[in-house]
Amino acid sequence: MSLVPFPSGGDDNRSSTPSAKTPPLSRDSLPINSPSSPIPRDPVKLTARSCLYEICAKSRWKRPVFTCCNENGPTNLRSFTYKAVVEMKEEDSKSWILVECIGKPQFNKKNAADSAAEGVLWYLVHLGYPKKA
Repeated sequence: MSLVPFPSGGDDNRSSTPSAKTPPLSRDSLPINSPSSPIPRDPVKLTARSCLYEICAKSRWKRPVFTCCNENGPTNLRSFTYKAVVEMKEEDSKSWILVECIGKPQFNKKNAADSAAEGVLWYLVHLGYPKKA
């Protein structure tokens, strides 16, 4: 998809053709892609859930499970409480360790799941995870 610039000037006659053909804008020609731009080229927001998924994948654990364990309030002001469960296995052990954390109530389901993931991450950091290779 290419962007066509809007004709400049006070003339708003859109039925006429421009006298000089202007090249269409492309994504690479925008100033956001310059090295001096303060905006990163591909901005990625890391959430607690994405960090938890990454740690589980690197450690070869099962994926974390997020479940809504409580919904309170009227329909227009509902708060959600999520629980995060991670099954982790030590390399030298044959048994699985179950880590459960209940997050703070939030007005948004995604934020509630992130709150539970933050609790699991806090616990894992205090256990010494992620392990250094």
